[in-house]
Amino acid sequence: MDKNISGPLARTARLLDLVPYLNTHQGVSIKELAEKFEVTPTQITSDLTTLWMCGLPGYTPLELMDLDFDSGFVTIRNAETLSKPRHISFDEGIALLIGLDLLSSSIPENRKDLLTHIDSLKVKISSNFRAPVIVKADPKISPTILGKISNALGSRSVIEIEYHSLYKDEISTRSIQPIEILEEGGNQYVRGYCFTAQALRDFRIDRISAIGPSSTVSVQNLDQANSEKIEYEVSFHEPTRDVIERFGIDFDNISSASVQRSFSKQWIERSIMASGGHVELVSPQNLRSTLRSKAQLILDRYLDN
Repeated sequence: MDKNISGPLARTARLLDLVPYLNTHQGVSIKELAEKFEVTPTQITSDLTTLWMCGLPGYTPLELMDLDFDSGFVTIRNAETLSKPRHISFDEGIALLIGLDLLSSSIPENRKDLLTHIDSLKVKISSNFRAPVIVKADPKISPTILGKISNALGSRSVIEIEYHSLYKDEISTRSIQPIEILEEGGNQYVRGYCFTAQALRDFRIDRISAIGPSSTVSVQNLDQANSEKIEYEVSFHEPTRDVIERFGIDFDNISSASVQRSFSKQWIERSIMASGGHVELVSPQNLRSTLRSKAQLILDRYLDN
């Protein structure tokens, strides 16, 4: 068996290039074709077999490409829709330039090597379809701020944010311990325990203007807040990916039960309910009873309908 098999992306690109090449090189040998595309004859034969089953919707013999390569020489017919080599359209080029600009804005300034490569790629792309090299994209959320929030989530540390409240139309400084990032109504929020409000709060990430380590929450404050957390035990019947991410458990060290802590009783209830039958709340009993009553109420409404 030939082990020199191409990856999916490389093979797809080669298939798209094969059709226009065959259109202009009718009768080329499989050996010559393999040398041209720098693969083995076995791989080229496999590619031609794939093309032989491709065509326009309908996929009858009238719409499929017609290839003949049994003799060792390749001819192709009925492939006019792919007769031209691959190229980047103007809209695709603009999208690529915007994406590269967003990527460069998230790279640290000390990575001059990456920034230089991005600038070089932007020049090459723009020269292909005569678009301006300078295409600026202004992201709604600062990649730097989003990155710092993600780091705080991973280390479970307290951060200090400058937050613009539209309700009060003022910018306030708050110390929070992030719990999760969620999306609602097209906006991203960070949910966390706010030491200013001493409660669970959601903050729109695009309204956070600055972020850094907390200078007001001491270790004593954090220990006191942690002591106020609700301790609960859950049993994992089927640890799916969303369950692992929701409860922050280590898949490699997962056991049938786990003791968790949370600032919010409501968050525990929502998380258990959202996990369906994959997760069971073991304790505390009062929260378990409340959850059972709510689940039964939901089931009763389905029965009424």
